[in-house]
Amino acid sequence: MEYDTILFEKKGSISKITLNRPKQLNALNVVVCDELMDAINQCKWDKGIRSVVLTGVGKAFCSGGDVREMRDFCSQYPNESPGKIVGELVSAVNLVLLAIRKLEKPVIGAIKGPCSGGGAGLALACDILIAAEDSKIHVPNVLIGLVPDGGNSFFLTQKLGRYKAAELYFTAEPLNALEALRLGLFNRVVPETDLLREAEELAVSLASRPAPAMALAKRMFDLASYNNLETQLEVEKEAVIRCGDTKEFKEGITAFFEKRPPDFVNF
Repeated sequence: MEYDTILFEKKGSISKITLNRPKQLNALNVVVCDELMDAINQCKWDKGIRSVVLTGVGKAFCSGGDVREMRDFCSQYPNESPGKIVGELVSAVNLVLLAIRKLEKPVIGAIKGPCSGGGAGLALACDILIAAEDSKIHVPNVLIGLVPDGGNSFFLTQKLGRYKAAELYFTAEPLNALEALRLGLFNRVVPETDLLREAEELAVSLASRPAPAMALAKRMFDLASYNNLETQLEVEKEAVIRCGDTKEFKEGITAFFEKRPPDFVNF
């Protein structure tokens, strides 16, 4: 598939997916989402890809849904329901968010500039977020008469609690990078000049980890949002058993006693 709105690059054991609509601040539409789904599926099926970096070209990571397209739709089709185009976009974004969470490989978000609405949800669907100093998390949906979407009602409530999540939506005030770091939304804040280097170095490091354990752990962290302790302990036990039967576990144990770094890729 040829891409018009994203860039897709494979660099050794990692891949980089880049939103590429800088004039629109990488706003999301159905085409962008379709292309993201194709790239994520490539990452899913290519065993040589072991971790992923998600970022954006230009001044913004992602400004959310393309409101210009929404406005144009309302102007061109005054008798049509505006909710139709909004619903189609939300459905497309939701598929991308679920694909990221179900991808059995770590996804690192390299965030710079505005990260708004559905763009904030796209970032928060990643496993680890490294942000430039000018980054902002913003959920401004209320300012155009919409509820939070892009998974924000879930991600923000899970990460910040109900009251802080509600405050971000109702006030529509952005969180700067350092505040997002303090609240645990970002893992690191770095100068913009270091952003991609740090994200790619981390991706390379994670690509050297045992793939089965990484995939299971990613799923376990998601399940922990719903499970009580007893249920989660059973999830952990079953995952440990599955890992114990892998060649990666045998390599890790052997390397431990041989006092050498384990090689989880070339063995």
